[in-house]
Amino acid sequence: MKVRFASSKERAPDQDNGLRVLYGPGKRVAYKLRWYLIVALVSSPLLWIAGRLLFDELRPEMPAQLSVPSTELRASVSGTISDLPVKTGQTVKPGQLLVQLDNPEWRLRLEQLQPGDLHRDDSLGRSAEAIAASTVKLQDQMVHLYKGLQRQGGLSSAELLQSEVELNAQKLALLELQRRLRQDDFPYEGEPIQNLRDTREREWIKGRIKLLSLRSGSAGRVAEVLVNQGENVGPGTLLMRIEQAEEPLLWVYLQPKQGREARPGQLLEVEMPDGSWLEAAVISQPDLARRLPPGLSSGVGGNNLALQVPARFLEPLPAAWRVDQLPLRVRFPLRWPRLWPG
Repeated sequence: MKVRFASSKERAPDQDNGLRVLYGPGKRVAYKLRWYLIVALVSSPLLWIAGRLLFDELRPEMPAQLSVPSTELRASVSGTISDLPVKTGQTVKPGQLLVQLDNPEWRLRLEQLQPGDLHRDDSLGRSAEAIAASTVKLQDQMVHLYKGLQRQGGLSSAELLQSEVELNAQKLALLELQRRLRQDDFPYEGEPIQNLRDTREREWIKGRIKLLSLRSGSAGRVAEVLVNQGENVGPGTLLMRIEQAEEPLLWVYLQPKQGREARPGQLLEVEMPDGSWLEAAVISQPDLARRLPPGLSSGVGGNNLALQVPARFLEPLPAAWRVDQLPLRVRFPLRWPRLWPG
């Protein structure tokens, strides 16, 4: 077959062997269009890939994760869950009861330490104490009388001294009687040292019982309840997580080469799970590099190390998207390269 690079058909497409063909040019245009269509179909995947790479280079997307401020409620003492007045998803107010614990051993010990109501009927001993006190009083009056007589010369010093000795003996007998009566009351009233120990132990138990009532420190929402009623818990057991009413924080993970873009106040566009876009702004420059959290697609390098950048939404986040550790995608506003000064 002979190949011609400059045929007569190209010079005169409406001539065929000296005859005029009216449909020649139209037929040639159809072949050209078909060829263009084939070229477009073959090259469209390459064009799409090239366009996507160019768009990603001009406006890259970075992984991000939503962080809802939350607090963990843990048991500070041992006890049994006696009441759970709140449920998952419920809004709580400051001071609201979240978990009520109970410790029967502490309550039983507190009852045992309560002072008794026993009274000893010792009328004879009290009568003897009254007589001894009256005797001391009479002897004291006698000493004063002897002192007057001794000043007048009607009584010797020896007799006055004998009277004072008798007074001291009566006082000593009264003190001994009171001591004996006090000892007899110990089984009913308790010894002073033991009473002091019991009082201190009662105060300690009362303080621990107050810790059995766990209340909310601030307004928020119950994100998760991790215990059931009747369950035994110990100190440090995680009971529930409370999401605070503050606006959630957005953690953006950038490649190290993109760190210069993360300036305070830099705007970001955040793609929500339903396809909508919300605006956010960078809070501060990155000061921490860490690995991507599980669930985020890698796009920051083979070792998954990225700069962690904090950002906040510029508008209130819908309640439906207040989900802790929600994976998101963000991108910086498109910036066309400047090809000319101006």
